[in-house]
Amino acid sequence: MEEWGPLVAAVAGIWPKVTDQLSDPELGEFEGQLLAPLRVFDEARESVVRDASTDAEPPSGTVDSTDPSEAVDSAARAVAAVFRARPPLGEWLTEEFDRLSGELERFGPADPPPFWPVQLRSLQIPVMYATDRAGRTSKTAPLTYGSERGRLSYGQATVSVPDEHRVGAVDKPRWWRLRFRPDPVRDVLLASTAAMTADDFADGVRRQLDQCAARHALVFVHGFNVSFADAAVHAAQLAYDLNFTGPVLLYSWPSKGSVLDYPADGDAARRSVPYFQEFLRRLLTGTGVDEVHVIAHSMGNRVLTDGLAGLDTRALPEGSGRLGHVVFAAPDVDGDVFRQLLPGILRQAGHSTLYVSARDRALAVSRNLADFPRAGQAGDSVIVVPGLDTVDVTELGTDLLGHSYVGNHRNVLADVYGLLHHGRTPSQRYGLTRVSHADGDYWSFQPQK
Repeated sequence: MEEWGPLVAAVAGIWPKVTDQLSDPELGEFEGQLLAPLRVFDEARESVVRDASTDAEPPSGTVDSTDPSEAVDSAARAVAAVFRARPPLGEWLTEEFDRLSGELERFGPADPPPFWPVQLRSLQIPVMYATDRAGRTSKTAPLTYGSERGRLSYGQATVSVPDEHRVGAVDKPRWWRLRFRPDPVRDVLLASTAAMTADDFADGVRRQLDQCAARHALVFVHGFNVSFADAAVHAAQLAYDLNFTGPVLLYSWPSKGSVLDYPADGDAARRSVPYFQEFLRRLLTGTGVDEVHVIAHSMGNRVLTDGLAGLDTRALPEGSGRLGHVVFAAPDVDGDVFRQLLPGILRQAGHSTLYVSARDRALAVSRNLADFPRAGQAGDSVIVVPGLDTVDVTELGTDLLGHSYVGNHRNVLADVYGLLHHGRTPSQRYGLTRVSHADGDYWSFQPQK
């Protein structure tokens, strides 16, 4: 698999220098030491490739607790150790590995904004947040937020995204655990959290906007079963993958972060609506923003739809920002309720897009619990309304649950990219076909080849 290619390529790249450095007897001994870990490394890679290419279940009665990717990492470290035992071969391998890593996908095509500091070959993305989770502090632990309900509070979370981050993936590629330097940046992770007053929050967003060519901001509202840390990471990942260079904001409501707490999360989302409205009002009126784009996922759409239904952003004071693109991603909202609330939302937003799927297993469970279709489901219950672009992602396959496609599928991310950056209509975006419906037309991704 390509994720582990750089190690093999790095060994091949420095091999001429190795043969010049070592005498014939030394080279023979070195090759003998290298052969065994290389063979283990190759076998581990083949095992992962084999596992990835089949959906077959393991034989009945077998138990295998070994992660094949961990086996690859272990074998790769063994290969590296053979080189490090013979200076300067280890340094050469590190340099070649780093050179090859420079050819990996990076943030682009635009440059990252100046308020995203670079540290340890990673970007430190500030995620400005508002939350009605209760904060947790202690003398030994930094500020964090759990699932308990609290009052509205503000702050900034810093998320570290390594240079080798791949679009649509929160975790870095597995092979990067082979990084040959101390204190490596290995994952997309929440690095720090700092509380702010409401005024400091608004001033912070304003300072970021002052460094942007366009005074646009992106708000992410997470869904069910999501911790605060995961929500901050997903917000940063979306901004990175969408090459969004304005302020990134998160609204985090007190999800319990457990699949067993679905009813409680529904109540928590409903409770968060007035807090979300207060946050959005402050963002639009107190920061100097021109346009705010919003992406809500799953149950987070309950916060968004109810929030916008009860807050007419067009009636805010003169000079306030406006809603730009509003993206409803796999909304876990009663379909009939969604239809009822849409007219008021569509009048406020510059453009509205609904992503749906007939393979969304999470929404299928939600429908069974509620007895009514969800707004994020395709098929017979698909929602088609004038002024709303409905996009069916069923043919993309997506993830195991078919629920997180907006954040982890390249095709959908590319579609949102065309929407946010260029304002392209569905007919102008790649891979979408028009589908006729009794209520009008909607759009569908073509089947994957």
